This record gives sequence, structure tokens and C-alpha cells, in this order.
Amino acid sequence: MRIALFTECYHPIVNGVVVSVETFAGELVRQGQDVDIYAPAYPGHRDAEPNVHRLPSLSPPTRPRYPLALPYSASLLGRVFAARPPDIVHAQHPFATGREGRRLARRLQRPLVFTYHTLIRAYAHYIPFPRPLVQRAAVWLSREFSNSADCVVVPTQAIEELLREYGVWRPIEVIPTGIDMALIQSTERRPARGKYGIPAGVPVIAYSGRIAREKSLDVLIEAFAQLAGREREAHLLLIGGGPWYEPCRRLADSLGIGKRVHFTGYVERAQVFDCLAESDVFAFASLTDTQGVAVLEAMALGCPAVVVRSGAVADVVRDGVDGLIVEPTADALADGLGRLLASPELRRRLAGQARARAEEFSAGRMASRLIQVYETALSR
Repeated sequence: MRIALFTECYHPIVNGVVVSVETFAGELVRQGQDVDIYAPAYPGHRDAEPNVHRLPSLSPPTRPRYPLALPYSASLLGRVFAARPPDIVHAQHPFATGREGRRLARRLQRPLVFTYHTLIRAYAHYIPFPRPLVQRAAVWLSREFSNSADCVVVPTQAIEELLREYGVWRPIEVIPTGIDMALIQSTERRPARGKYGIPAGVPVIAYSGRIAREKSLDVLIEAFAQLAGREREAHLLLIGGGPWYEPCRRLADSLGIGKRVHFTGYVERAQVFDCLAESDVFAFASLTDTQGVAVLEAMALGCPAVVVRSGAVADVVRDGVDGLIVEPTADALADGLGRLLASPELRRRLAGQARARAEEFSAGRMASRLIQVYETALSR
């Protein structure tokens, strides 16, 4: 089966969607499928992989790191399509690149699968228009594109319920992004604490993901400030980069914990795993994520998680079994983190269960389920 994945972002950008596309593509190939990835061209970047094809793009002034495919730019890839016509078109976004994929699917009369990765209306603050207007448009866009697909894939049950509320009536399948257990387990661990100025032997609370406003990092930093008074040796490590670095740094300084909050900036995935492997607890405060891939990666490395109650983690973390689920407030998050740091026995027990739980979300298992979705769409 030849699968065409159309994504709005790919390397050198690093975010959850890129990780999902890369992980699924790699595992689909390992399971005998033929995969092509179509993404907007990124200025100055050249791909080493022969199965990555770039669409002509334009970088918007508001978000220059996220170029947009030009309308009808897929027609410029006619030679690729003629030589490698897909059996399935799988769009990862409802925007320009996804619409190019949909146009291709209709032209070739191929099934269209759509993965709803992002809670679009939660990102309204990035669009320079009135927020209520942008949020209504996001709901319409989500519904319109979903209902044009033969099947919609979502990462959690909560997102399926949300799309039904939007008015989506097409078949929906819940398939989380799997985690690459082979990559996590085979990567040679390298010391990470010293690189970021963290003393040896102190407790470390880690977060990994984009440093962005919608990740509720202000709640996490405020929770750590409360905790820091009780756990005088604890440090907070924020793994990743993003546009909210300076506000986070200023908040930490204003709370008097600047010297105990460390930022890695953008790092390779192997370095993310190095940092998580040397951390004691993982903290996750986001209410806008549609899935908890970062949480699963921490769990796979034996770093038990304290997460706020949200749809992203409801299908992943079992409270008191392989992690702790708390209310989405700084007070509750601080109490949960403090509870784990104060009890090495509880941390060990949750860490063991967390590793086993992460195995259930391996990339191989999730890719096998996705292949079943493709086969069903083809049979229809």
C-alpha cells in the first residue's frame, strides 16, 4: 500500500505533529508499507530522505517558522504523483497542505483519512483577529474538513467527543501517536544535568515540549515556586524551545526561583531522553494538548508523571497506578509534585507501572491499527 502523508509542518520544525508524522511513517515502512511525506518547503532546509517532497511555500510574517503551502502547489509535483500515485491520502491538518492532499485524493478518487492533531480553537491567540471570531472559524474548519474525509483519526476519546459536539458525523477512530520504544531503549544515555547547571544529587522536575503560552507553563512555574519553599534542593528543567521563553524566564525571576529553573532550548530527541532519564518526576500542566506523547515518553523512561486533569492524559495516565492526576491549578500541581518527591517508595512503584503502561502505546501497535483504518477505507 502506498500512503501519501500531507502535513503542514515537518523537519527542521520540532513539535508534536512532526514527531507523530515521523513516528508513524517510520513504523509504517517497517511494516511493509510505502510512504511519501508532502510538506511545505522550509527556507534553507534540504531533506536527506528521498520520500519527503516539498510544496512551494510562503512564510507568513506573524509565524515565519511555519511556512504555508501555496494554493494549488501540489500541481507542481505532477511528476511525483504520476510516478508514485497513492492508494491512500492521509492529511494531518485542515489547512493549505491538507487541502492540497484532499484535492489530490478527489482527483485520483482515493480515500482521504484525516488526523485531528490540534485543538485549533485553543490557538486563537496566534491569529491577529478578534478571538471569538477566530474560535468560531476554527470550529467550522474542523467540522468542514473532518466531514470531507472518509475517516477521521483522533488521539483520545475526549477529542472524538469534541468533534461530535462540533457536528462531525464521519467515522472516527481513536489511535494515539505511538512512542518509539526501540529508539528510547537503544539510545545510549549521556549525562545531562551538568550541561544545564543542575547540581548532582538534587531532585529534578522535568517538562518536555514547546515553550508556548498554550502549554500552561505559567501554572507549572507557579507550582514549582510553591514547592521550592518546601523542597529547597529541587530544580525545574524545561526541555524544548518556543516563543514563550522570555515570559517564562521573567516569571521565574519574579518569583525568586530563576536560579533553579533551567531551559534547554531546542534539542534533538536523544537529548530529550537523556534529560528525562535523569529526572525524578515529570510535570504536565497543558489543557490544550490533544494527546500525551511527552508524558508517555517520560513514563517509558521510568520518570513518573504528575499531570493536570485533561482529555490529553485521560486515556494514558491512571491516577495512583502509573502517575498522579491533579486539578489544573498551581496549588494542586505543587501538592502532587511534593507528594512524589517526598516518597521514594511511591516514585519507584509508579515508575515501574509507568514503564509497563508505556509499552501498551508502542509505535508498532499504533501503526498496525492505522493500517487497519487504511484497509477499511479502501474496502469502502
